Amino acid sequence: MPSKLIFRQFANGIPKLPLRFVLVVPFLIQIFAAVGLTGWLSFRNGSSAVNDLATQLQVELNHRIQQELNTYLEMPHLINKINVDAIRQDLINLDQVDRLEGYLWNQMQQFPTASYVGIGTSQGEYVGANRYDDGSIEFDVLTENTDQKLQKWLADSQGNRTELVSEQDNYDPRNRPWYQSATYSRKQVWSEIYAYFGSKALVVSANQPIYDQQGNLLGVASTDLTLERISEFLSRLKIGKTGQTFVMERNGVLVATSTLEETFTVISKNSEPQRLKAVDSRNLLTHATAEYLIEHFGSLENIQTQTQLTFQLNGRREFLQVTPLSDSRGIDWLIVMVVPESDFMQQINANTRLTILLCIVALILATGFGILTTRWIAKPILRLSEASQAIARGAKSAKASSELHQKVTIESIEELGILASSFNTMTQQLQESFITLEQRVEERTAELRQEKERSEQLLLNILPKAIAEKLKKDQKAIASAIEEVTILFADIVGFTPLSARIPPIELVSLLNEVFSIFDRLAEKYKLEKIKTIGDAYMVVGGLPLPQANHAEAIADMALEMQAEMSRFQTTSILGIDGLENFQIRIGINTGSVVAGVIGIKKFIYDLWGDAVNIASRMESSGSPGRIQVTEATYERLKDEYYLEKRGLVEIKGKGKMNTYWLLKKQDNF
Repeated sequence: MPSKLIFRQFANGIPKLPLRFVLVVPFLIQIFAAVGLTGWLSFRNGSSAVNDLATQLQVELNHRIQQELNTYLEMPHLINKINVDAIRQDLINLDQVDRLEGYLWNQMQQFPTASYVGIGTSQGEYVGANRYDDGSIEFDVLTENTDQKLQKWLADSQGNRTELVSEQDNYDPRNRPWYQSATYSRKQVWSEIYAYFGSKALVVSANQPIYDQQGNLLGVASTDLTLERISEFLSRLKIGKTGQTFVMERNGVLVATSTLEETFTVISKNSEPQRLKAVDSRNLLTHATAEYLIEHFGSLENIQTQTQLTFQLNGRREFLQVTPLSDSRGIDWLIVMVVPESDFMQQINANTRLTILLCIVALILATGFGILTTRWIAKPILRLSEASQAIARGAKSAKASSELHQKVTIESIEELGILASSFNTMTQQLQESFITLEQRVEERTAELRQEKERSEQLLLNILPKAIAEKLKKDQKAIASAIEEVTILFADIVGFTPLSARIPPIELVSLLNEVFSIFDRLAEKYKLEKIKTIGDAYMVVGGLPLPQANHAEAIADMALEMQAEMSRFQTTSILGIDGLENFQIRIGINTGSVVAGVIGIKKFIYDLWGDAVNIASRMESSGSPGRIQVTEATYERLKDEYYLEKRGLVEIKGKGKMNTYWLLKKQDNF
């Protein structure tokens, strides 16, 4: 009763309104509120999505830039190492510098990202190969034969001199920044960014000093990268519509920029180019971004991790990301990426305008339909009102009036009840269908999961885990150069004549038993089995994951392999008299290799390089039951193992090499 009284008082307080107003205005208010709220939420969510999109874009592009720069910056040091190793192994002779032109020409063909490869000697002689933008090669030569002048020669498609372009006096490679930085550091190092001699192009040089066995300086191997190529790569990136990226040093000097702006200024024709600081850039966005970074961090030296920021430029918001890029050889750069918020907000603003327009159109249409609906509803209601008044006047008792009203109510509820019953029936059927479908999906998902696990296990049986994971993420060719690994080759002595006396099944069983032992040893010492060829076994330490003690692990495995072979005797296999233990020859070498996966349907993980060939020669030139190692491996093992010098051994394709016998591990290790 109190609730009915309150409702009656509230209803009495509301003025009587026309039916058309009651039917039209509430719906218009609802439509306006719904459309307006939807538009506001759309704008808000769009702004949030812009932030997420900008962050994601910057992270992805930054990862791509880092990956490209790391690859670009690593290649020169690889070229230098190849040249230094060739000199140390007497494959090329620094006493005949003018004969190195063909060698350097071939390197320029093999490494298309290198813009310049050269070698300067401690005697002041120099030879280099320069690549122009059109792909042509030019030789720079400075020897006694050139009267101490730097001669520039054009080369043909075969690497032969064709035309003398110019001669320059007063060039001494020992006075150049790339030469001095390498001799000062005594290791692989980057030079400061400088201009080519006789040119305005800015370059950075990867340099490595060359020493003989006594530690005397022979010269410096150098490979140049032009900074213009980095700018060209950055300019090809799609960073929103007007976004930019640039690379600068810690002192704020520009290295490269996506705007292709010159990163240096020339005061006069004969003066050296002056490096351009980012804050002095003629590009407004580059200039403002650099100023903001210095203001925010106090100093660019304080930027130690990847950081994402925003700042205002001319009333518009800018998304900013700065990432340090450094290596152990002297690179210490900052990758800066800036994207205006307006690049992403154009569609959001267009959607907002469209929402407002739709709201106005919806209100107009709703008003028109409301008027028509009011007329359509008002007529039957008026007729119902007249009919009900007639019934009321003709009613003889309250009971009859109540029954008529109950009948209307019942009729209305009955229709809703039928609709609800039908809906409930359909809902129940849908629920049953969804449950059945879910069960089927779970069963199929479980089957797919089992098949996936089975496929992944098969892949791990073929490839190293790290390589298999990389292959699953990227179907492109996988290859990498490893600076130092240790390779072991082992061969069962006399196995070929023995195989003629053993039935095939027993032969396979014997090989399987021997190689299974070797496999367990490889797993024990965390080494990577590469392959077996007949009765030969190949294993490597130091890849695909780095391993600091790869030489020691290979040595331990080799010693244990020799010990395990004592278990195999000819008597137990052939059933004949004359006890004879099987013996194996083992060869070990340490050096650099290239590792990768070859094949499309049948994958093979394999190694290539001189280090692999030398390890194979160590095995083939060894003695049964002994372990022969190269001098490079000896240097790694001499402090922890007993080794015996064998002396100079003729190695096919390499000449005479000092080799050693690995005897055993020292007792205190």
